[in-house]
Amino acid sequence: MILSVTPNPCVDKTVFLDEMAVGKKNVARRVTCIPGGKGNNVARVVKALGGQSAALVLVGGAPGQHVVDMIERDDGVTCHPVWVAEQTRTITTVLEETPHRQTPLFEPGPRVTPAERDAFVAAVLDRLPDIDVLTLNGTVPDPILADAYAEIIPEANAAGIYTILDTHGPELALGVAARPFMVKPNESEAAELVGFPLDSDEARWRAVAYFHDHGIRLVALSLGAEGLLLSDGRERLRVTPPLIDEVNAVGSGDALVGAMALGLLEMWPLDRLATWGASAGAVNAMQWDIGRVTRPEVEALAGRVTVKRC
Repeated sequence: MILSVTPNPCVDKTVFLDEMAVGKKNVARRVTCIPGGKGNNVARVVKALGGQSAALVLVGGAPGQHVVDMIERDDGVTCHPVWVAEQTRTITTVLEETPHRQTPLFEPGPRVTPAERDAFVAAVLDRLPDIDVLTLNGTVPDPILADAYAEIIPEANAAGIYTILDTHGPELALGVAARPFMVKPNESEAAELVGFPLDSDEARWRAVAYFHDHGIRLVALSLGAEGLLLSDGRERLRVTPPLIDEVNAVGSGDALVGAMALGLLEMWPLDRLATWGASAGAVNAMQWDIGRVTRPEVEALAGRVTVKRC
C-alpha cells in the first residue's frame, strides 16, 4: 500500500471559456472539478498504474467534504480525512481555449490549531503499520505544520517504510534533516535550499550530492520538460523524455512521484524507475486532466525515454 499525505488539498476547479472579457460577464462553456493537491495527484496515478493507494488529507468544511467525496467516488481511492475547523481552499483556473491561456486563482489554506496539527501527525503515524511507501506532498497551509513532515519521517524510517518527500521551503529543509529515503525537488526548490543557482550540470550534480551528503538515498532532481537527474549515490542518470505536444504540465512531477513510488514498492532497478517516472510525467502533460494516465500509455512512452549514465 502506498499512502499519500496532503496537508493543503483543494477543490481544483477549471472554468473553460473561449476568451475572457475582463470586467464583463463571462459564461463558461463547461466546468470541471478534481480533488487537488500534490498527494491526491500521486494517489490517482498510483491507482491508474495498477497499484494500491490511499490518500490522507487535512480538510475542513463543505469544500473539504467535496474533496473527500471526489477522492473516493471519482478516483476510487480510499481517503483518510483529518478534519479542521476552517474550510479547505478552492483553486479556480480560468482556461481560455482560443489563446490557450491559464489564469489560476489561489485561495489561502486553512489556519490550523495546535490540537489539529497534532491530530494530523497522529493520523499519519497511525497508518504506518498498514503501508509500504509514504509520500509527503506539498507545502502546508499554516506555519504550525512546517515541522510535521520532519516528525513523521523518522517514525516511518524506523518502520522500514520508503519515504518520499516532495515539497519546498521550510518543509523541505526540515524534512531533509529528518532523512527521508527519497526527495524530488525541482531546480528552483533545490537552489533555494542549497544556496547556489543550478545554472549548469556541474551545479545540478552538486545539488544532488548535497542531498546525498544529508542522508538521502535516492534523489530525483526535476528539470521540467527536460526530464530529470536521478541518483542513488552509486549510479547517476540523466533522463530525457521524448518530445510531446504539451497540453498541461501541472501535476507532471506528481505523476513522476506516483510512478516511482510504485516502482519502489515493486523493487524496480534504477533505470526502470527513471523511464517510468519520466514517462508518467510526460503522459500527464499531454492532457488537461491531472493524473489521468493509463498503464498502457506510460509503458508505450517509457520505451522512448532516453537514459544516459553520467
